[in-house]
Amino acid sequence: MKTLSKFFKYFPDNKNSFKKYSVFSFLVGITELFGVALTYPFVINLLQNRTSKFIYSPIFIGIAIILLFILKNVFMIFYTFLQTQYTKSIDAELKLKFMKYFLASDYQISSKVSFAEKSNILNYYIPNVINNYILRLLNLNVNLFIFVLILTFLVIKFPLATIITTLFAAILLASQNAYFKPKLLSISSSLKEKSYEYNQTSNEALINIKGVKASNNEKHFYNNYKNAILNFNNSYQESTFLNLIPPYITEPLIIILLFILLAVISLQNYAEPQKLMASFAVIVSAIFRLAPTLSRIQVNLNGLSSSMPIVKTLLELAEEYDLMNISPLKDSDFMHFNDNIRLENVSFGYKPDKTILKNINLKIKKGEFIGIAGLSGAGKTTLADIIAGLLRPDSGKIVVDNSLLTKPLSIGYITQEFSTISASIRENVAYGAEYIDDTNIINALKQAQLYDFIQENYKEGIYANPFVDSTGFSQGQKQRLAIARALYLNPDILILDEATSSLDLKTEDELSNILEKLKGEKTIIAIAHRLSTIKNADRIIFMQNGAIKDIAPFNELVDINKDFEELVKLGSLN
Repeated sequence: MKTLSKFFKYFPDNKNSFKKYSVFSFLVGITELFGVALTYPFVINLLQNRTSKFIYSPIFIGIAIILLFILKNVFMIFYTFLQTQYTKSIDAELKLKFMKYFLASDYQISSKVSFAEKSNILNYYIPNVINNYILRLLNLNVNLFIFVLILTFLVIKFPLATIITTLFAAILLASQNAYFKPKLLSISSSLKEKSYEYNQTSNEALINIKGVKASNNEKHFYNNYKNAILNFNNSYQESTFLNLIPPYITEPLIIILLFILLAVISLQNYAEPQKLMASFAVIVSAIFRLAPTLSRIQVNLNGLSSSMPIVKTLLELAEEYDLMNISPLKDSDFMHFNDNIRLENVSFGYKPDKTILKNINLKIKKGEFIGIAGLSGAGKTTLADIIAGLLRPDSGKIVVDNSLLTKPLSIGYITQEFSTISASIRENVAYGAEYIDDTNIINALKQAQLYDFIQENYKEGIYANPFVDSTGFSQGQKQRLAIARALYLNPDILILDEATSSLDLKTEDELSNILEKLKGEKTIIAIAHRLSTIKNADRIIFMQNGAIKDIAPFNELVDINKDFEELVKLGSLN
């Protein structure tokens, strides 16, 4: 109960529904009880041939039993429908909570959770918690109510026989739990780890498929994946096997209990054959209902035991992520600027003891093309992420025109790795936008110098889908598409983070021409290792050890900064 209370602390929306289904479970138990209880008067009246009143006749009681069982089964069908609806609603609630956390939390926090872990939470932890915890709790409720109500009736009707039998059953069931519970807990913990390893190895192979094939290393990744899936399947197989065993143990147990119960009742009622026959009929009817009920109770208890490590992990994550206080999702509301953006004494570190940016002072004018250069680890991407609002400064401030930054800036962010979706060119450009405007799509493609290529090569135009399996466009065309996607929402600022580093020199030169034409219309901030991309920038920021060393146009920076001059020489730029 403590775990359930904690569960509904973090996921409260369906708590009342859970209570409602528990009441339904009690009603199911009542119908089962009456079905068993009516067996006794039915048999007594059948043997005594009592027909003076129709209400006491075997025909009436028999019809009542049949109708009761029909009613019970109709109710169970309805209850199963509601139960399925309820568990899927909880499944959706949990997934939405975690997805909202990943989307709403600061980029610095969300990026610390690996893709494999995010996938594991949404596709393994949550479905397991729903199917092996919530659903099993609901099923356990139903079967416990049936068991307790029928058992209570038997205690009232046959106290000595039922008490003896119940004690014997309790000892056998406790022995089963003592054997199975620790095994299931151990296997479940192992299964949780194996699931993560399985997700991790599949991601390593598929996300980096190009690098895998280029290095001719397919066998290594295949063997890693094979080991991971075999380990996962072995643990899953063992868990499933142990969860399926109880019915086969419970069935002979029920037969033993039936004989014990009948033996005790026979000793008590051997002198009254009619009463003995009626008692036998009740006992057989009760055992007929209790046998599957006991099996389901044991199966659900085993399932609950095996789910506990995953439930606890999910609740620990809910606590760690503070799911009760998720930040609201941001609206598409931006702070625009008319003149300049200033960073004043901005410092930042990913860890308290490690500063990445140190007292950055920078003024960016509207329409300016700014390049950022420096060796790896100089803080180039971190500076761009601060400007983009992905990271918050530890100290200092960002001023837009003459006001402190209070909303995100309007940014189009273009990275080296660009992912297409298996949809039309139109949908790829408008990816993430709430509405699609074909005129704006075409304008963005023209600005990215991609529209003519599409018209010449695809008869469907922007409605063509050349992205099956992420193929159909060259790397350069994909980067143009990335620029079009960034331009579609008409941002004030374009940020390019090594966006041309994987391109050939000709394609890079073409994209540099695109940036040149956008200069003045858009504020451009481009990070580049290959300095040809930013040669025509208005100013280049040269960063070193997290600080701005110099800011100047390309040729002037070559003259005043020896380290930048060395980079130019290494890049064969004159």
